[in-house]
Amino acid sequence: MEHILNTKKTTDSAGKPVDEQLVKKSDGEGIEKEVSGVVEEVDKEVSKIITELEQEDKKQEKDQKETMEEMYDKTFTEISEGAVIEGEVVRVDNEGVFVSVGYKTDGFIPKDQISYRPFNTPEEVVKVGESVSVYVLGVEDEEGKLILSKKRADLEDAWRRVTQAFENQTVITATVVEQVKGGLIVDLGLRGFVPASQIRLKPVRNLEDFVGEPLRLKVLELDRSRRKVVLSQKKVLQEEGVNRKEKTLNELKEGQIRKGSVARVTNFGVFVNLGGVDGLVHISELSWSRVKHPSEVVNVGDDVEIMILAINKKKERISLSLKQAQPDPWQIRIQDYHMGDILEGEITKIAKNYIFIQLEPGIEGLVPLFEVTEDRNAKLSELFTVGSKVPVKVLDVKPVQRRMTLSIKQAKQDKLNKEYSSYQTRQGSESVTIGDLLAINNKKEST
Repeated sequence: MEHILNTKKTTDSAGKPVDEQLVKKSDGEGIEKEVSGVVEEVDKEVSKIITELEQEDKKQEKDQKETMEEMYDKTFTEISEGAVIEGEVVRVDNEGVFVSVGYKTDGFIPKDQISYRPFNTPEEVVKVGESVSVYVLGVEDEEGKLILSKKRADLEDAWRRVTQAFENQTVITATVVEQVKGGLIVDLGLRGFVPASQIRLKPVRNLEDFVGEPLRLKVLELDRSRRKVVLSQKKVLQEEGVNRKEKTLNELKEGQIRKGSVARVTNFGVFVNLGGVDGLVHISELSWSRVKHPSEVVNVGDDVEIMILAINKKKERISLSLKQAQPDPWQIRIQDYHMGDILEGEITKIAKNYIFIQLEPGIEGLVPLFEVTEDRNAKLSELFTVGSKVPVKVLDVKPVQRRMTLSIKQAKQDKLNKEYSSYQTRQGSESVTIGDLLAINNKKEST
């Protein structure tokens, strides 16, 4: 009865009565289904979120890995084929050379790529720890090696230097390695040719004498496509000569004492190189003494001190004096000569009416014909010979005019007088004439 009384009536949507218990049961089933659906949706959403998070983690991990790889790769030098790079030799063996170039792996120089110059072992060319320039032949071969060439890098550098020297017309030095027909081969890091006509200012006879010698050169012709390099040392010498000549001519002053080298000896004098320009020492300016030929005083190659007498810059002519760069005997010795002195001298020159007598180097006197003999028709060349020594008497000394007059005749007479006086003293009261003394003297001379 209580149950019935507590039972409420309700109606459905159509207005028909419905039992409340039935309604409660029906509502519970709906809620359960609804909750189940919500849970399922939540599970799906959570699963989706987890999946997205996992994917994000994987992406971040991948990105991080790629970033690390990129950063790792960036720690190495970017290397491309054909580049010339610097490296350090880390190992040398009979197969080649290993070089550290800041790449992922060490580069390798095969033996045939070490040098274009002949060698027996790689150690002759490079040493461990040495810095080298290398040309990248290939980034990786089938074994993953970085293939390099020192020979190619050296060649590239050589062409760069030679091209620069050609464009700027600068001087480069190279050693002669071979004599060939018509000239010489020089080592520039590549082969260069110097024609025989371009070696010296004057023609060269023995080309083999230059092998192993360094030459100072300028590039005349350059054609890389044909591997052609033609050079000249003659051009360098010519240009240096012009520059030296101009410099020397501007420095020279009359009366100046300069050093030079004997370049050429001729019959009329000597040419002295003063540095790019030659000057002439006339035979009369070679010595204070009489000179028959310049070769008596100097030889080619002798270093000498000379005085500048005159300069003609327009004609590039320079007059020099060797003797005036030396002390003048007439100034330092002439005071030792006095009138009346009886001396011995050497005949240096015989003329028709006089004889030159040298008393000492640089000091000569003249003997006129009438002071030689009483015979005005005498031929002096028949009575005397150059180089013979004779006694002379000093008659006159004129230092300013650099002249001294001598007498052979009076020297003989004074000698006879002296001998006669001495003879008279020895003979006492015996009567002896000068004629007797002359006869005795002539007898001595004939024997």
